[in-house]
Amino acid sequence: MTLKSLIAAFALVSVTAAAAQAPSLIGAWRGIAQVRGVTVEFDMVIQPNGDFAETERTRTLMTRQTGQIHFVAPSIVTFVVQDWQPRTMPVYRPNGAVGGYYSQQPTAKPPGGTWRLTWRGPNSVVMQDATFGGAVTFNRAG
Repeated sequence: MTLKSLIAAFALVSVTAAAAQAPSLIGAWRGIAQVRGVTVEFDMVIQPNGDFAETERTRTLMTRQTGQIHFVAPSIVTFVVQDWQPRTMPVYRPNGAVGGYYSQQPTAKPPGGTWRLTWRGPNSVVMQDATFGGAVTFNRAG
């Protein structure tokens, strides 16, 4: 075994050991955040196999994402979105000076994202977006 492969193996064991000591994300979670002055409620379920489902709600809108969560370091996770709803949204098309009509326009696939985890105990975790910096505190929902 070369020194380089020995260092890589030690790093993998260290990451695995640290992840094993951290509280588990498996289960149901609920979070609330203010996004540009609007309250957004998050409900998320993470399965033991890494599948996740997340619903986001405001007063008038709701979205849902499903996919896989991957641990890239002991306190960093990446959400890979595989499916999302709604797939379309209504768009108003003006027609002349008065009137118009609505048509459906496809919605883009949500980007997922990479999040830093800061545990506040086994039942509370702050997830901070590694790219944009926004944070949501999630608490166990059951």
